[in-house]
Parts: sequence; structure tokens; C-alpha cells
Amino acid sequence: MKAKLLLATAAVLGATVLLLVTCLTNIDPGHVGVRINKCAGGGVDEVPLGIGYHWQGPCTDITKYPTYQQTLVLARAASEGSAVDESITVTSSEGLPINVDVSMSFVLEESRVPHIYKKFRRDLDHIQLSFMRQTIREALQETFAKYTAQQLYSDKRETARAEVQGLLTRRFADDGFNVTQFTLNETRVPEAVTQAINAKVAMVQEAQRAEQEVRKTEALARQKITEAQGEAQAAKLRADAEAYANERVAKSLTPALVDYMKVTKWDGKLPQVSGGATPLLNLK
Repeated sequence: MKAKLLLATAAVLGATVLLLVTCLTNIDPGHVGVRINKCAGGGVDEVPLGIGYHWQGPCTDITKYPTYQQTLVLARAASEGSAVDESITVTSSEGLPINVDVSMSFVLEESRVPHIYKKFRRDLDHIQLSFMRQTIREALQETFAKYTAQQLYSDKRETARAEVQGLLTRRFADDGFNVTQFTLNETRVPEAVTQAINAKVAMVQEAQRAEQEVRKTEALARQKITEAQGEAQAAKLRADAEAYANERVAKSLTPALVDYMKVTKWDGKLPQVSGGATPLLNLK
């Protein structure tokens, strides 16, 4: 009798544990849950389920969505996480094909997660590769159609990227997806456009080198002119100084001073040849 009682108790305990395992669902940190009522009159609960264990039974399911940052990468290379080419091709203002690798980072707004489930009825991976990918393609086409292929490859690339991010931020926000970053990882244009851009860059570089040479030549010419002007000014100053000195000397030479200088410089000897005349000295 006791053995039967123990066996029954064990069976009840086992069934209870199995029921708990089957009917309890854990919501991990960084996730929220959506409770789906499947029985008559059911629907989707508007309030998301937080972290912890929650009951679910025959009439209810719980679907989990991550609320930490996600990054969707759409690229050509398999090394980016997909075995297939997921890059996007749109057209420029002149109708040329532009192929791009892009990435978009986003987070789910917790309070809108029930709305996300009701609208898409799929998990987040499927939403990314269908709805999100198509929305990104539309925003890229709408923006890239404003610019030429050359602009999108060079000086308008960042402008276009910022415009696309603005469009995506507004459109995804309506459904509870908050875009934090959109990136153009690589932009591919037709080879003819690439060659034209490279040729233009080479021409610009050559023009810059020529302009630098002109500036260098002009600087050397200005230097030489400055040096010549300096030398001319110095010569003028020397000539003015010499003329001034001569003028001062000329004004200081009186007849008495001249006679005095003659006497001080005479060695006392008379000329050996005088033509019979005796030199006269004014000794006053």
C-alpha cells in the first residue's frame, strides 16, 4: 500500500514538474515577450512581458523579441555574414546603376513590441530581411535619384547617407524601430564613371601642382625685387651719407685752415727745382 502511495506521489510530482517546465517561459534580460491568446475572443496583449518566468498554456503562446541594439548588414561579400549577395542596387539621377553595401543599427521600442508582432506576425530576423530591406531600398532610391553617379561616389556620398538615415529614422519610428546609425559601407559605380572620376582627380592634382609652381615662381620674383629694392635703398643711403660728409668737409675748409694744413704737412725742405724762383710761404 505504501509502495503504491509513493509511486502515485512520484507520478504526481513528475507530472507537476513537467507541467511547470511546459507552462513556464523565461524572458531573459535584453528581451521582452508578447503574449498571444489563441482561444476564442483572444488576441495580442498590449502590454509586453518583462524579465522573468511567465505562464503559458494551451490557449496562450509567448513570443520573445530582443530589445538590445541590432545591426542589419546588407552586403555583397560572404564575409559579411550571408552566403548570398544581399547588396542593394538603385539608380542615379542619370539612370546609372549604383550598387551599395549598407548597414543599419536599431533598437526596438519595448512598448511597441506587441504592435510589431501584430503587424508582421514573424520573428525579427524575417522582419529584417523583408520589411526592413525593402524600406532601405526605397529610401536609397528616393535619395540617390537626386544625384549623379559621380557625386554619389565622391563629394555627395556623405550628404546622401545622411538623407537616407533621416528617411529611415522617420519611417521605422512609426512601427517601433529606433534607428541609431545608417552606414554606406561601399559604393560601386560603373567602370566608366570610375575612370572619369580618376581622370578628373588627376587633372585637379596636376592643376594644383602647376598652381604651386606659379606661386613659387611669384614668391621668388617678389624676393628678388625686394632684395634689389633693398640694395638700391642701401646704395642711396651710402651716397647720401657720402654727399653729406663731403658737404660738411667743404663747408669746414676755410683759407686759414688750408694754409695751416699745408704748413703741418710741409717737411721743411724747399723744392730742388724752382726755376730760379723762391717759393713764398704765407705764414700768417
